[in-house]
Amino acid sequence: MKLGLIIAAGGTGTRAGGPIPKQFHIISGKPILTMTIENITHCLKFDAIVVTYPVDYFKLLSELLEKSSVKNVELVEGGPTRFDSVWNALQQHSIQQTDIVFVHDAVRPFVDKELIIRIYDNAIRHKAVAPGIRLKDTIKEIDKEEFILKTIDRSNLVAIQTPQAFETGLLISAYEKAISEKKIFTDEAGVVENFGFRVKFVEGSETNIKITTPQDLLLASLIESIKINSK
Repeated sequence: MKLGLIIAAGGTGTRAGGPIPKQFHIISGKPILTMTIENITHCLKFDAIVVTYPVDYFKLLSELLEKSSVKNVELVEGGPTRFDSVWNALQQHSIQQTDIVFVHDAVRPFVDKELIIRIYDNAIRHKAVAPGIRLKDTIKEIDKEEFILKTIDRSNLVAIQTPQAFETGLLISAYEKAISEKKIFTDEAGVVENFGFRVKFVEGSETNIKITTPQDLLLASLIESIKINSK
């Protein structure tokens, strides 16, 4: 069983503040992207690792990976959307030779082994799996003027996380269908759903946060300091 890993780091979002994409921000002396790659590869052995990168950031990413404990990483230029970036990675020969491929956000550095093994086990059984957390807050629908329309039943609603994992051939075929239909999705589960294949939900982790805003950076620093102090 060969495993592939795609790290989606092709985004150029700067909502977290600063002049560089958020995946290059520093937490506890280490770039978020480096933390993400090292943490997930410590949980599971991958036969192929591909990292997508934003235009103009090849040199910086190469320098970061040279200092990392993770070796044999392929770099692929990202596209205008996450959908395009992951498709670029899926076209790499090394990924196409794998049986199962994990796709993970570059800005989710706090994955743990328990979560990764849960995803792996379910990917083998169900061929398509996405982790997430159940919603706790009351969910409302609002109109264009931002007045509340109604309350949404949250009992069957979940907030989806990554990594998501799929049988490699299935994900490639699903992408090919989406591209032929000129559709774009914000995550891989959506691509596979569009293909007509059911995606298995598994419990995610509350600490598996996606770092997007300055507030997320503060929370990430707190999580990392707690992890360091608990060792």
